[in-house]
Order: sequence, then C-alpha cells, then structure tokens
Amino acid sequence: MKIRMGTIEDVTSIAQVHVASWQTTYKGIISDDYLNNLSVESRLNNWNGVFQNPKPDHAVIVVENDDGAIVGFTHGGKCRSEQYNFDSEVYSIYLLKEYQGQGYGKALFSTLINHLKLHNYHSCMLWVLADNSAKAFYSSLGGKIFAEKDIQIGNDILKELAFGWDELV
Repeated sequence: MKIRMGTIEDVTSIAQVHVASWQTTYKGIISDDYLNNLSVESRLNNWNGVFQNPKPDHAVIVVENDDGAIVGFTHGGKCRSEQYNFDSEVYSIYLLKEYQGQGYGKALFSTLINHLKLHNYHSCMLWVLADNSAKAFYSSLGGKIFAEKDIQIGNDILKELAFGWDELV
C-alpha cells in the first residue's frame, strides 16, 4: 500500500474508482437504473475541475495497491456548511470493494486528518447515507452522529447522517 497526494494525472483512475465504488457500495440503496448510468466521463469532468481549480487547504489523497494501481481516494478541506460547528469536512472517501476491510480506508482517513491538522483545522465532519455500511467504519474512528437530512439521488429520496469529530487527534 502506498498513500500519496493525488495529481491531475490521476483523474482517470480516481473517476474509475469513484464510479466502481458507487456501483458496489450503493447497490440496493440507490436505484440500479441510476447506478448503471453513472459514467467515468462525468466523474472526469468533476475531478478535472477539482485539480484545475485547487483550493490551498484542500487535499485529494490516493492509495495504491502493491502493483501501483489507485484503489481508493479521499478528498477534504474547509467545511462547506456554516450551519454546523466543524471547521473541516471529508467530502468523499471511496475504496474499491476488494480493498475494503484491509486498512486502506483507515490509512486514507488518517492521512487526510493529518493534512487537515497541518492546515490548522481542529474538527471535522462528513455525510454518509444512512443505509451505507460505512457507518460502522466512521464510528470505529470515533465519529459521532450529530445530524441527519434527506437528499435526492436520481429519483430516490435517501437519508444522510452527519458524523463529526469535535477534535482532530
């Protein structure tokens, strides 16, 4: 396993992991029609935008397997909402299914938290779908549920939970 900062050269791999992880993680949660219509091309547009318009305190961190292939990533920075009392946010963290439960996710999360601390952030939050099994992962890392909201993805109305860490350690 190798963890490093992502670069613009990684956008295709990041987009591929993004789509593949959604299709496995959210199967049975989000409609098959929506998941089947996800495209690497649309994710490429989003990720190219992230790298072409970088924010100084944001980070995209990737994890590679032993063969050098990107198998997961995380993205975070300043909290996007002033509604909650957290100064930073994990915007996304995705890992290919076959690499889950092997420490890759924890290593990605820890690396992002260290980056946030270096940029003088003291607390963190993230949103996760209520039916996503990753809730147990975030709880194991010390996150506490503090809010919930309904969101629409495709034609589905889903519940999201906010996890927070009052202090980054």
